[in-house]
Amino acid sequence: MKKRILLPISIFILLSGCVEKEVIDDVNLIVAAGFDLTEDGNIRGSANVNTYMKDQPVTDYLITSESKLSRDVMSEMQKQSPDPLVIGKLQIALFGEKLAKQGLSEIVDTLQRDASIGERLLLAVTRNEAKDILEAEFATIGAGRYLTNLILHNKLSRDLPRTNLHLFLYQHYSEGQDPFLPILKKNDQTGSVEIDGIVLMDDKKVVGELPNNKLLFFKVLTDQYTKGSHIVEVPDSDDSAVVRSISSSRKLKVVSTNPLKVKMDVKIDGFINEYTGKKITPKVKEQIAKAFEDQVEKESMALIKKFKELKIDPIGIGDELRSKIRTFDIKKWRERIPELTVDIHAEVQISESGVID
Repeated sequence: MKKRILLPISIFILLSGCVEKEVIDDVNLIVAAGFDLTEDGNIRGSANVNTYMKDQPVTDYLITSESKLSRDVMSEMQKQSPDPLVIGKLQIALFGEKLAKQGLSEIVDTLQRDASIGERLLLAVTRNEAKDILEAEFATIGAGRYLTNLILHNKLSRDLPRTNLHLFLYQHYSEGQDPFLPILKKNDQTGSVEIDGIVLMDDKKVVGELPNNKLLFFKVLTDQYTKGSHIVEVPDSDDSAVVRSISSSRKLKVVSTNPLKVKMDVKIDGFINEYTGKKITPKVKEQIAKAFEDQVEKESMALIKKFKELKIDPIGIGDELRSKIRTFDIKKWRERIPELTVDIHAEVQISESGVID
């Protein structure tokens, strides 16, 4: 019995000695990377490398290189680094606007083939060039942490839907859903980086985008809201209310297959955190809920119309139809998107009105 236990332990110890080890002081950790399309059609890569000094804040420096193939960009960067460049700590990858409009398939394929890169790697498209974003000032926390926190904060507490390498790959290769990514831009006045909407993609490239003021409605359709806020104008008055701690869910039901028609029920819960009127009565609360419902339905239908014009499905309706209809031909889904009819019904529940009630 003892021999049976000792044998696998011995094998494990022997094999662990074969694993390549890297000392953190002897390598350069790439924490953020950017990819741009140059004028002559090359791929320019930019790597943001963290440097750590004793009792000093983290500092960054940028390495750039060009190549015809994205797989060779890293090799070219190694020639500029005094220590080996390691990509295992990569937190975010940025794609320049020009490159994203041409297509991201090759670069995303390169990222997914590197076993050292995690599936939770964040992806984003940038206004103009990705290199410009990585050259911004990020105080003492570095580009990788700053940009990662920016996206995660807006995903968890604001209107940005979930995105990472794992989800992007699923949407990219799925025939029933198309990918989307956040847009980052550099504020020319302050020099800071901020979110500027999302890009919409078909199975290869960027074909459209949504501004920040449409993200709440997009997130309600594509993702579950867990926290957020929204300003609602009260009908027939000059008053407005802030509905906070919004949580949402949606259900899709197939109404008919010929013609293709679905019904989408959206449920939103929240409480009134601020109100410009004198007093929140049950009637006022009902008015606010109804106004919010009307706005969600109107804005959501406008988004559906835009998606049909672009022949894309970022919501994933095609995937749900495939799971609900046995005879549904997913390979013809993109051709059938324009004929789809969607009926959206929103239900808003104002559970309480906070300390101002």
